[in-house]
Amino acid sequence: MAERVTVFWQGREYDAVRSREAQAGPVWQVLRDGAPVTSFSADPHEGAGAVKQKILGWLEGNESRPEQDVGRQ
Repeated sequence: MAERVTVFWQGREYDAVRSREAQAGPVWQVLRDGAPVTSFSADPHEGAGAVKQKILGWLEGNESRPEQDVGRQ
């Protein structure tokens, strides 16, 4: 069970940190330069490879998202 995962995509570094504080259960908080990008629920049994694939899939699916949206809540 990973607690932190780093992904490189299109020359940028993204960090995902597992948080246990959510009411609905643990989540992965995805950050770039410390700013929140997105989050998704964390499966307690998923490994780092599965988490990386989720992040890459999300990044590819949201590729057209404006740069200024990163970090908006």
